[in-house]
Amino acid sequence: MPESAPEESTTEAPRLLVIDVDCPSTGELFDAVNARLLAEGAVRRSFLAAVSTREERYPTGLDFSHSRVAIPHIDPEHVIRPGLLVCRNARSTVFRAMDDPEHHLDVRLSIWPLVTDPQNQTGMLAAVISTLQDAASADRLLTWTPEDLEAYLTGVLAAISAPD
Repeated sequence: MPESAPEESTTEAPRLLVIDVDCPSTGELFDAVNARLLAEGAVRRSFLAAVSTREERYPTGLDFSHSRVAIPHIDPEHVIRPGLLVCRNARSTVFRAMDDPEHHLDVRLSIWPLVTDPQNQTGMLAAVISTLQDAASADRLLTWTPEDLEAYLTGVLAAISAPD
């Protein structure tokens, strides 16, 4: 259950956040992402517990054969401002595979969609997955500057604010 917060969801344009971390475990990675999102005023204090619980129940690791990526996401009630966080970890952490939770994936790149309108959830996930199907996308997401990534991810950011 999300906490009450004075902030309300906004209709502002989705923002791209890019963070580089060096987290040895998935739990520390979640803590680092949560700290950044709280500092940005992008999520409610309920975000960390909610996204961690959701990841445990419904793993988000994806193996595209050319790269392994996780897409942790959560219901809009835990999000204040729409956007997308690209988390580049200096080392791999373990995520369970979405299609086979018994299978573990070593992941350096995680994509964290922040949706404030539940009608945008499906379109946003489709846009993220479509981007990641390009074999060069994970390399771009791991190495390009935030400015270059903002242009590259225009379609994904648009899907976060557009109805399905």
